[in-house]
Amino acid sequence: MTGSTPDVLSESEVLSRLRSKRGQTGYRAMFSSWLGGIVTDPALMQIPLDDHLVHRGHGVFDTCTLSDGRLYRLGIHVDRLLQSASLARIEHSWTKEDIIQMVVDTASKTGIRDGAVRYWLSVGPGGFSPSPRECPEACFYCVIFDPMPLGVTDSDPLSAGIPEVTVRDTPMKPQLLATIKSNNYLLNVLTHMEAIDLGGTFGILVDDDGYVAESCVLNAVFITKDHTLRTPPFDGILFGTTVRRVMDLASEVLIEEGLISSVDQSPVLASDVSGDQVTEMFLCGGDTHLYPVVSWDGLAVGDGKVGPIAKRLLELLEGEAFGQLLGNPTDFIDVNYKD
Repeated sequence: MTGSTPDVLSESEVLSRLRSKRGQTGYRAMFSSWLGGIVTDPALMQIPLDDHLVHRGHGVFDTCTLSDGRLYRLGIHVDRLLQSASLARIEHSWTKEDIIQMVVDTASKTGIRDGAVRYWLSVGPGGFSPSPRECPEACFYCVIFDPMPLGVTDSDPLSAGIPEVTVRDTPMKPQLLATIKSNNYLLNVLTHMEAIDLGGTFGILVDDDGYVAESCVLNAVFITKDHTLRTPPFDGILFGTTVRRVMDLASEVLIEEGLISSVDQSPVLASDVSGDQVTEMFLCGGDTHLYPVVSWDGLAVGDGKVGPIAKRLLELLEGEAFGQLLGNPTDFIDVNYKD
């Protein structure tokens, strides 16, 4: 439209253009409390422009995995969503059970048994000021879509591993924002972009005292020379659901198998990783995403190859989520598919 006056579009023209823009997206269903229902046409999966989620980032979100018709670990993710909403001072009337039911109902309309789930809780639409007082009601949105990779590498990370770099020019989030899973992810995006510019993948954030914090969207885990699985404390970083499950699986399975000797959550110096104190490093998140790090700032981590602990943990995570291994029954919620 450059150089010409834009037309005022009719309703049918808007719908036609939205559908041409969306194409085949893999978005299966969306629930909107603002609309009071579910839509299955990707062109109609919209939220109001004046929702403070959009122009102020005053909203929180979380995820889970749809696997073989079951929602994996939805409950623990909703716990974190509600904690984030409380810290973000988002007032709403939904209980944990209400939110779970809205997600289950959305999944039931998708026609798929395997997918990704993402949902948001915002102060809602109402204007463009910073004040949520102009918003008459909080809103909840949920989208179910086809599984997709994070899109960070062309090769299989479990076979080749990924290179990583220290991100220095993008600042870490202040503690409050780091511990809320909010819709404000600008620093996360810039962390990732700086990492790519430097030849890394997600980027590793290191605090002013030289201790590892986290990656742009993943928690960091290390295997030390004395066979300890160690991850940084959650002070000042996201309370990761996947890394917590990794620690549980390590305690329940890996110690018994003799692959590690202990599990520990304590500060990790970045200098120990580049030295000889760490034999493996990996990043994890999103229930089943695990990325072995084989180099950091150009130096090999351990022997520079994907290690046995990363391979075994990914096998356990995927096996539990996708049904090959027996998981905790309370971690699964069945979806009642309806016509």
